[in-house]
Amino acid sequence: MSRVLTRRALPSGHLVVVQMSEIADGNLAVDDPDGFLKERRCTLTDTAGGDSAWTWLNQIHGVSVVTVEEPGGAAGSEADAAVTRQPGCVLSVQVADCAPVALIADRGGLAVVHAGWRGLAAGVLEKASEELRSLVGGPQRALVGPCIHSCCYEFGGDDLAAMARELGTEVTAVTRAGLPSLDLPAGVVASLERAGVNDFEIDGACTSCDVRYWSYRATGSGKRQAMLAVIAEGTGPDAA
Repeated sequence: MSRVLTRRALPSGHLVVVQMSEIADGNLAVDDPDGFLKERRCTLTDTAGGDSAWTWLNQIHGVSVVTVEEPGGAAGSEADAAVTRQPGCVLSVQVADCAPVALIADRGGLAVVHAGWRGLAAGVLEKASEELRSLVGGPQRALVGPCIHSCCYEFGGDDLAAMARELGTEVTAVTRAGLPSLDLPAGVVASLERAGVNDFEIDGACTSCDVRYWSYRATGSGKRQAMLAVIAEGTGPDAA
């Protein structure tokens, strides 16, 4: 079932909850609106904002960022990141192998980002961090959810070389079979550091290896899991 990746108490007095759905929670791909609307609340039953409308995005592998002022605000926007400073606004991104990233501002701000290789190369994480900083200044921390790892992410030579030029040679790796691959988490880290975010945590699950998650690379599935994030008003007794 869905997994809480963090419950972080902030110096601002808020609590940020970031959660990741799994196959057992149902398909959360937004290209099936009826199914999405029926199933989208199942993964927040025990978190603050559990029955709130979600902000979901029509993700286009670009750098557009929307600002959310109320629950469900900007839902359906063509964008790959959303930011808010408002408690109770549930932000979400849907992924199979791309990296879902939450940016948490100590002063009470939050962003979620859909970061595939195209978005990384274009600077989506830097843009999201900049937009979050414009809402609330101060330090940001990042949480990188389950995504495809280098063990499974065979990548074309020309594209891999271009990514290395953009983000550094740390993004180059090999698969278990010894073929050239992209280290997507390393690319995320490089982008975060370029944005001035040096405090980050990376979930170890590879969506292509881990049976809890759908993977387009592994199976060609069009189904998706979701990262969900919300700011709550108070820290609560179970904050960590």
